[in-house]
Amino acid sequence: MTGSVPDLSQELLDLVDLSGRVIGQATRERVHREGLLHRAVHLLIWHTDGRILLQKRSASKACCPGLWDTSVGGHVGSGEEPIESALRECREELGLRVDANELEPLGRHLFDQDTSDPELVDSWGIVHPGPFFPDPGEVEEVAWFSLEEVERLLVSGAATPHFALQWDLDLRSRTSSRP
Repeated sequence: MTGSVPDLSQELLDLVDLSGRVIGQATRERVHREGLLHRAVHLLIWHTDGRILLQKRSASKACCPGLWDTSVGGHVGSGEEPIESALRECREELGLRVDANELEPLGRHLFDQDTSDPELVDSWGIVHPGPFFPDPGEVEEVAWFSLEEVERLLVSGAATPHFALQWDLDLRSRTSSRP
């Protein structure tokens, strides 16, 4: 964990259709400039007491700096499987190593509210109490939030639009059903 954000603008990402089928590749910079559909992953971490772990994005991030977001998230690199990306992002962002068999599939959703960055997102969940070792280049801080605290965070506008969408799609119900 370096604490600095590398220039990823030339990283290759797979372009996909709405079913997730790879239809080409492009650099991250081109994907974002032209609004090309690509894959991303989220990993949601719950505590045994039902709270959800959120990360506050580093102020140096190009998108949504300083806003609260899913526990872990990132792009799927070209040729990489989504589950591999989720595990890699978990290591990079939180210093947490988990195995694929520990993850609960949460499904796939399309994020296209901001047409400059449409993403087909695969998500997984895990119950894990930590400890976490956030990379300061990626994550300013992490904190546990109850259902009510997340709702207040969303009302205040302190969360990313993507987290707000995913919360409304299914995370609210998943969090409320936890002990």
